[in-house]
Amino acid sequence: MNQEKVNKIRAFNRFYTRVIGLLNKYLNDSHYTLPEVRVMYEIYHHKQITSREITELLSMDKSYLSRMLLSFDKKGLIKRKTDKTDTRAQDISLSAKGEKEFLAINRSTENQIAELLSGLNNQEVEQLIVHMDGIQKILSKISN
Repeated sequence: MNQEKVNKIRAFNRFYTRVIGLLNKYLNDSHYTLPEVRVMYEIYHHKQITSREITELLSMDKSYLSRMLLSFDKKGLIKRKTDKTDTRAQDISLSAKGEKEFLAINRSTENQIAELLSGLNNQEVEQLIVHMDGIQKILSKISN
């Protein structure tokens, strides 16, 4: 790939990162980082999941995830129970407190998106979604 194409892709990545605030230390004025919220998202949507499954889904370092889950445990955000089929593994789920925290962050994110797109008309929003779907379709060919 020539350098001009690489530069355009990198410029888009910088632009998008800035627009959605990925460089902020915490997500949506919460006290959680983007990786922490992504892990909470996976736990919430799977209802019960092992750390190995999270690691695979998010391509996340096992040690990093382990430290994160320990922190969640100390804050009372998750529950763990031994997997019935593999006693070495633990099924992880959100506690009532963890679910409450996640849902608050999720609402905040939805509000942020609505605010971000408030200057666009319906046709522009639809066009944006079509382009995002196209980008996702193309990039899914190369991602694991």
